[in-house]
Amino acid sequence: MNSFVGTRARLLAEGFWAIPSIPFISLLSLLIAAYWSRTTPITELTLWIVLLSASISSIAGFAFSPIAGAILFYLHSDAVLVVQILLVASVAQQIYCVWRFRRQVRSLECLPYVFGSLATLPFGILLLLNSRASILLPSLGFLLLVYGTFVAVKPTLYLTKSNPLSGRILAGALGGITGGLAAFVAMWCQVQGFDKERQRSIVQPFILISQVAAIAMLCVARPVGATSLEAIQYAAPAVLGAYVGLHVFSKLSTSGFNRIVGVALAVAGILMAAKSLQPTTQTTGSPTPSMRASN
Repeated sequence: MNSFVGTRARLLAEGFWAIPSIPFISLLSLLIAAYWSRTTPITELTLWIVLLSASISSIAGFAFSPIAGAILFYLHSDAVLVVQILLVASVAQQIYCVWRFRRQVRSLECLPYVFGSLATLPFGILLLLNSRASILLPSLGFLLLVYGTFVAVKPTLYLTKSNPLSGRILAGALGGITGGLAAFVAMWCQVQGFDKERQRSIVQPFILISQVAAIAMLCVARPVGATSLEAIQYAAPAVLGAYVGLHVFSKLSTSGFNRIVGVALAVAGILMAAKSLQPTTQTTGSPTPSMRASN
């Protein structure tokens, strides 16, 4: 009997230590934050929305902010707080994803995409800040919708495997002009026939670098205030959601992954087109709809 109890205790201990430390800490942080926010239902609901959005978007590797923002901007009256939540959560999610793919990331392979993004990102920030200049967004959104729908139906589309340098820079540049959106880089990786791990090893660093650069430019162009302590708590559900999404990702074949990416591209295209058609009426100091973060 003692031997049986000792064996069970040892197995439980081994199982406990087998839990990845970062997701485990994130889970504890989320539960503590949910407990302390139980008197403010909107805050608690926001924590779970961030968790769900991060879980869904981490399967494909992008589109966290469009998914979460579509709900949070209608849930909260303070648009500045929502921007802060999206920035904190999205950066936390991408840092964890890049860390998970650190062994697959090749700096030289990512460089052309990042170069293209940084070259056009200032103009992309202008588009985000000035909805009157966002004439390209409906066209680009329609392109993403058509391509994403097609790939969701036919996930083994390979147009070329030459992977020219000009194409990689152009894919990054289209991402920069849309404020750091990774959808065009994901499209390029798909038509090259890259497997799912190689796609993610390019897309995740691209998002993280472009997003940090976009945040810096936004702070210079139109500061929205320092990140509040309230927004920091949303990093934990973002990281935990990334862990859940990557677990699902690991179970997918490349074909299944391409279908998921196709759906994410179609959703991003719809949201991009809808964003450009939203009214520009706003209160002083609040971000316009076109400023809402996207990845």
